[in-house]
Amino acid sequence: MFNRIFYQVILVIGLCFGVCWGEQSSGLCPSGKLSGSTTRKKIQTDLKGSYKHYYRGRDELTIKSIEETDSNEIGVKLMLEAHSKGFSHFLISTNESKFVKSGDGVIKAEFKISESSAQKKYIVVKLVSKDGAVAGPYNITLICNANKFWASRGAKGYPNWITVKSYPYLEFGSCCAVENWIYKRPTDEEKKYAKEKWSKLVEGAETDYEKAKLLAKSLMDDLKPHIGVPSDAMKAPPFVQYERMVSGKDKGFCTNLAKIFIHACNSLGIPTRRIHLEKVHSRGEKFSVRMGGMHSTTEIFDEKLNQWVWIDLTYNVIGAYLGEEGPLNAMEFGLFLNQQGRRKRLRVLYYNYKDKLESMYPVAECPQKEFASLDGWDTEFHYFYSKSSE
Repeated sequence: MFNRIFYQVILVIGLCFGVCWGEQSSGLCPSGKLSGSTTRKKIQTDLKGSYKHYYRGRDELTIKSIEETDSNEIGVKLMLEAHSKGFSHFLISTNESKFVKSGDGVIKAEFKISESSAQKKYIVVKLVSKDGAVAGPYNITLICNANKFWASRGAKGYPNWITVKSYPYLEFGSCCAVENWIYKRPTDEEKKYAKEKWSKLVEGAETDYEKAKLLAKSLMDDLKPHIGVPSDAMKAPPFVQYERMVSGKDKGFCTNLAKIFIHACNSLGIPTRRIHLEKVHSRGEKFSVRMGGMHSTTEIFDEKLNQWVWIDLTYNVIGAYLGEEGPLNAMEFGLFLNQQGRRKRLRVLYYNYKDKLESMYPVAECPQKEFASLDGWDTEFHYFYSKSSE
């Protein structure tokens, strides 16, 4: 059972993935002009947290908690959490000792509170799956600088510090499950429908991204000839919408294309999510004003790349790159599109459904001449999210 949540993210790309504005009083007013005030106050920004929440991939291993232990010395308990499929147990070695099997991932260390030199514990962690496969190693170093360490160097008043270093870097806290971004789960009947219709099309592809590109092109072939304003009958399940469009009974626009593509991908085991883009200037009693329109777009999750990848059937885009770097997600494309230096380096993999050809174009030369919902710094990104009931 899932609670359906439409995340009103309002990630304004001009503020680089979310800025939390507190009280503001400085020499520059929002317009950029000098104001009469000379008082400066701190502006709290979160350039990492918002982006991490929506674009963090799967973590194989994270640090679940770090706690003090009941000790007369400096005791610390670190708890690890594994997220890999088929996980069985940990193998943990401390200071080059033999590896010991651990089911709970708890690591305890104790340091002397009276020590004036730096104290270190070297830990190596491996993850063992049920089939015997071993992942890792992850190297963790616990460094203790007691207050006497600081005092012996003429820096009095410092607390006892524990520094945790890891390589590869371990995030703190559980990650947001990729599957939670699947807003509407396909039914068994819908999975059967998708398998019968498209499984042979994608069976030779090696990655989720390659499968999604093949599926996107096939759906564009079927649906693009029927683009138009949908009737109220299109307020139906995605595959019913698909059948109405291909049969010529109805038309569809970006929202319909996005929903059909998302449902087809998720039915075939490719995690895919919807993003609603808009730039609403105002809402009134008689009319509302929007800048550049609204748009529904999509991102698929590629397990091998461990990242979200932007695909847009309305724009005929099956991938985007910054030079040779990519494929990009929708947020990255929107950000770089509005930076003139990087815009020149942006390339899109464009599919011409009439000629059945895909070609890479610089944005300036792409047959898709505008990306109205992504142009400009005020685009709002609204994500759809599905959270398990407590």
